[in-house]
Amino acid sequence: MEDVWENIDKKYDIIERKGYGASSVVYLVKDSTTKKIYAAKILKKQDKMFDDEIEILNTLKKEHNPYILNLISKGTGNVTLKDKFLKEKQYIILEYASKGSLFNYIHEFPQGLKKEHAKVFFYKILQGVLCCHNQGICHRDLKLDNILLDENYNPKIADFGFASLNSKNLKGGKGTSGYAAPENYKNIIYNGLKADIFSLGVILFNLYTGTAPFQEALKNDKTFIYFILGKCEIFWEKFTKAEKGHEKFKDLKDFEKFKDLFHKKISFNPKDRPTITEILESEWMKGVKDLNKDQKLEEEIIEEFLRVEPKVNEVLKLQSSKNTTSATLNFDKGVDHNSKDYFDLSLKPKYAKTGLGINFIKIEGDLYPAIFMNNLANKIDQEEELKDKCKINISNKTLKFNITFYAELEDEKELPKELQEKLDKLGIENSEELNVNILKKDCIMQCQLYQSLNGGHILKFSKKCGYLEDYYNKLKIIIPLVKKIV
Repeated sequence: MEDVWENIDKKYDIIERKGYGASSVVYLVKDSTTKKIYAAKILKKQDKMFDDEIEILNTLKKEHNPYILNLISKGTGNVTLKDKFLKEKQYIILEYASKGSLFNYIHEFPQGLKKEHAKVFFYKILQGVLCCHNQGICHRDLKLDNILLDENYNPKIADFGFASLNSKNLKGGKGTSGYAAPENYKNIIYNGLKADIFSLGVILFNLYTGTAPFQEALKNDKTFIYFILGKCEIFWEKFTKAEKGHEKFKDLKDFEKFKDLFHKKISFNPKDRPTITEILESEWMKGVKDLNKDQKLEEEIIEEFLRVEPKVNEVLKLQSSKNTTSATLNFDKGVDHNSKDYFDLSLKPKYAKTGLGINFIKIEGDLYPAIFMNNLANKIDQEEELKDKCKINISNKTLKFNITFYAELEDEKELPKELQEKLDKLGIENSEELNVNILKKDCIMQCQLYQSLNGGHILKFSKKCGYLEDYYNKLKIIIPLVKKIV
């Protein structure tokens, strides 16, 4: 059973753990004197980067920006763990963003936020990043997970663990796959401010469409390659086809302005990316300052987030009930597995998140989880329609596996001459692996097995990358295989 830390320096009582990473643990705490609630980040061991983070947070604290998670206090002291003391633990006390991360909410908006809501929300995020950039601070890990929400669903930029005051002469990859700029993957000197702009482009895409634009900003990503080569129209043709019925695509004028801004922000060449000020002055952002003052619009945004909050809380409860020793996830008592929130074995969706792709299947009766997952993986691997067209990485310990599907290779294994010339100009070295990845990768799906407190198990499928159409086509082949081994 996990140990419980009780207090920090006898100043803050620890309520519960909220998250953890490789170097730190985040707790919800209460000031023992004022009774106010805060978030505490406790470092597992001494780290110079933590000193840099504190310096950055102290610099930003002076600005009193409402869209940055502000520092309350810092220290090095005793953390009480039951009957013993863990001495010399570095910690910081931060504002508490009670609604959690934007990442948890965005997937509940299958077509993104309404366009006016997306503009206002993004404007607030820009104000926070602008404050950082004006101080010469680059964040280097801007993503949905690091944008927290306060009690009124206002965004708060958080986690400055990768941030730097030396924003223009950085080296070494930082950031998160899917948000990091292309230069973050290279061993070169780069401008952190420009890297932040790229990440903001990905965040904007999520807000506006409800899904991610690509898996990674690498030359072998089958989607991002279109932006590198200036073949954006191919991407949008595929994207709009996959997301047919998307309301925002009907407003062609606004959609074109959005696309123009998005293209600039994720430019392969950092010099082509706009500054925060230029983004605020763009055609798509025109009039957003006045929109931000519209109280009625503000209330609408709150109502929209309130509407999806019960579903967000339900998902978070399921995640928090995970038993780390057996690597199974127990569903909360009282959940009706025959309700609208689950799929049946005929693959007729009763509940789905467009743009994310999640399917739950209830499996009645007892089974041996590891054996079941191995059997399912083998069935998929041997299925005639999928044979030699997918790769499965399975782990018995976590009871989940990823399936990478591949499309049919074209006869020509080399890129067209005009595309190769563009690659040469951009300094991207050609290779057989690059060509295969561009032409071949289709989509990635994750399969995971959870135990249900109501009896039986829940089999969860989720789309990790690729288009929903590809994901569902593969799922239609896999569902009958589940029936064969249940």
